Amino acid sequence: GSFWEESLHNMDNSELFEAEEKDLMRDLAILPRQSAVRKINELVKRIRKVKVLAYIIGHLKAQMPSLMGKEKKQNKLISDLPNVFRTILKKYNLSPGDFPDISLFQNKLKEVKFSEFSALKQKELENLDYVLNAEIPKLMEALPSEKDSPETLKAKMGTGNQGQQPTVPVPTKASKFGKKDEYTANPFGFAEDDEDHYWALQDSADRLLSSFEALGPEGGFLSPQIARDVLVKTGLSKEQLRAIWNLSDIDRDGYLDHHEYVVAMFLCDAVTQKGRPLPAELPASCIPPDKR
Repeated sequence: GSFWEESLHNMDNSELFEAEEKDLMRDLAILPRQSAVRKINELVKRIRKVKVLAYIIGHLKAQMPSLMGKEKKQNKLISDLPNVFRTILKKYNLSPGDFPDISLFQNKLKEVKFSEFSALKQKELENLDYVLNAEIPKLMEALPSEKDSPETLKAKMGTGNQGQQPTVPVPTKASKFGKKDEYTANPFGFAEDDEDHYWALQDSADRLLSSFEALGPEGGFLSPQIARDVLVKTGLSKEQLRAIWNLSDIDRDGYLDHHEYVVAMFLCDAVTQKGRPLPAELPASCIPPDKR
């Protein structure tokens, strides 16, 4: 099965093979991005910590007297370091998680002289803010994403100026395993009597595609946490949301793809806007054709 390159002799399992290939390509597509995102997140954490350290050192430097009593003032600042941290946190609107451990930092401060610290340079802090607020978002945008079109992926993953092919193959839609497409999609949708292709929620799927993509799906799937946050905003009870999740997470993988997201929104609207009770099971016409 896995290493077979020829056309299948039996088409009974072709749908399964295609589904497995889709899952594999999704996982492969987001691997480089996940690795890069982890590294960028670490860089962001380091920049935030550097900013906090700069504010701390600048504050300690500013508190030192110019002539007499430097050692006494330094010892007082070290012993009062928790209050110093609180003052800096409030003054510059910083995150508590970016501050160093107080005990360890106090020990480190005993080994240095505050009067020898450099004064706070606002321009350098502005440069760090620019990196966080402008450069990092640009870097994230340049990473390959599951939301990119094949053309955009090729532009991002290719060399760009030497005419070479992308280092990672970009999959495009085509017949697989020797199976020929037996049906061409009608641009106006399918009739209700076409049980294999008709989907009652197709118009909703087209309308909700942009909102689904705005939620930042990874590999075409919304994580349980993101999907939960969206559903909670509907104001429905926990019991209702649990039932909606069970009905919309059709493949029971704990994630919502675009079609499952559409089903969940349809059920939420049916309850909140039309006052309908939730069905015990999803009507056949509401089940996406690729999940029947």
